Amino acid sequence: MRVLVTGATGLVGSHLVKALRERGDAVRALVRDPERARELLPPDEGVELVRGDLLDPDSLRRAAQGVEVVYHCAARVALPYQGDRLQIFRANVEGTRNVLQASEEAGVRRFVFVSSVAVYGDPREPLVREDHPKNPKGPYAESKVLAEELVEMAGDRGLETVILRPCVIYGPGDRNFLPQIAETLPRYPFPLVQGGRQPLDMVHARDVAQALVLAGTHPRAAGRVYNVTDGETHSLRELVEVFCEALGVRPRLLPLPYPLALALAALAAGISRAARPDEDPLLSPAGVRAMARPHHYDITRIREELGYAPRVPLREGLREAAAWYLEWKAQRQPQQRRLAASPTGPGEKGRG
Repeated sequence: MRVLVTGATGLVGSHLVKALRERGDAVRALVRDPERARELLPPDEGVELVRGDLLDPDSLRRAAQGVEVVYHCAARVALPYQGDRLQIFRANVEGTRNVLQASEEAGVRRFVFVSSVAVYGDPREPLVREDHPKNPKGPYAESKVLAEELVEMAGDRGLETVILRPCVIYGPGDRNFLPQIAETLPRYPFPLVQGGRQPLDMVHARDVAQALVLAGTHPRAAGRVYNVTDGETHSLRELVEVFCEALGVRPRLLPLPYPLALALAALAAGISRAARPDEDPLLSPAGVRAMARPHHYDITRIREELGYAPRVPLREGLREAAAWYLEWKAQRQPQQRRLAASPTGPGEKGRG
């Protein structure tokens, strides 16, 4: 089967490409820079790299020709309540509209969309199912809600559509959040609102890839929406402790009662915005409110309908992710030193 993967060099997309190739599918990967993509993706004659962009409809039409299933993994990702709204909406809403239109025009049979549990907002319920009302908080979650609506409308027009809502995704290949977390944990105490006892669901990128393959191939998946997690229950405190253990650093935890955490966050956010008005604060009142709520999602539907079975336990997965990060960091350091020593400097080199 010939498939198209957008966001193929990202965390989810790269694991999906590998899973699809192991199945024997012919994979076409939409990438902005084929040369850089060859460095990020393992060499494989079954992967066709196609230059394109979510905001370039002509490139998407070319990429979708002759494809049976489209896996739309590309998105601009941001922390809850943060990020540039215009850029996020252009990539996640307008980009999804363009990929859907190209898919319909090319006669694609099925369209699988990677959404997020962020569409639920910060629910109070201890276990959230797919029929829970959407209550997005922040531009990223809002963009996913709007993109889901576009996907559902395409489904009404006859395109087979499937929506997956993963929770927090981690694993080797995460060049965004994993480095931020790994650099922050050894340097600063980690605030644990209400002791960090609220659940926060996680899922390894390989398990998300498994769910995507099932969504693209299983007959029962058409027209359905599925939560995706590792099926376990983890508290925020447990996650921080396990990740520190994997990195080999001592956890510095700062348990805070909710009222105090909220007051400190408001103060810290005010100082941060005054000093760096163009940057989002690391800690905000909205973030504190989110940490005080459970984030636990029911995956009964995808288990029973598609046979999804998470395979990567948290401790094993975080050890693997941490090992990848440490190796990636070691490989980058010589390159960064060379750039710093260059007569033109990294800025001039970057414009070449």
